[in-house]
Amino acid sequence: MFTKFIGEKYNCKRYMKIIILTILFFSSTVSHAVERFIPIELWLGIDVNETKKLKFYQAENKQDGGKLKIKGPFAWTNETTGTKIQVYERKRGSKIQYFSITNNGQCLGRVWDSRKRKRGVVISIDNGCKFPLGVWREGETREFLSVYNWPKKKRTVIKKKIKITNLGDDKKCLTFRWTLSDNGKIIDDNDYTYCPSKGLTKLVSYK
Repeated sequence: MFTKFIGEKYNCKRYMKIIILTILFFSSTVSHAVERFIPIELWLGIDVNETKKLKFYQAENKQDGGKLKIKGPFAWTNETTGTKIQVYERKRGSKIQYFSITNNGQCLGRVWDSRKRKRGVVISIDNGCKFPLGVWREGETREFLSVYNWPKKKRTVIKKKIKITNLGDDKKCLTFRWTLSDNGKIIDDNDYTYCPSKGLTKLVSYK
């Protein structure tokens, strides 16, 4: 009887030790997960400020071999809400888009787009998400629902998804996959690579 008691006590201690080691292992893995603060300067193609704060920095440059032009910020009034916000203009050929910090600092997203579709030219975009901002982890995926406001008070909800495929560190390039889907149908599927002080350096389109 005494021997059985000692054996059970030993096994109990052994199991507790295994549980504690397992908890410590997973805690260590989570706490040391690779993460990075992604600054707006990376998208702008300017030198990164060490303060790690999201703010509107002055920028006017060309990226992606001169095909992409970015300038701003400047004040723009959202026609749907009447709200005035700070935006950047991004121009590629005849296509002009306005970008601002969106989704509580998680993204830089489009708020207006000059391209004409079947519904006309979009008046404004709510919760757009095109570029990740703030703290993200290696391999992390986030989804956002963007509302496109069209003329005649028409609205459509489109899902945006960003997945970090190569996070790197503060001095290295960032690569992420961006998809856009409407009612489950993928419309756009691209890989973007942005490098410090250069901005967009590579675009791979899968659709």
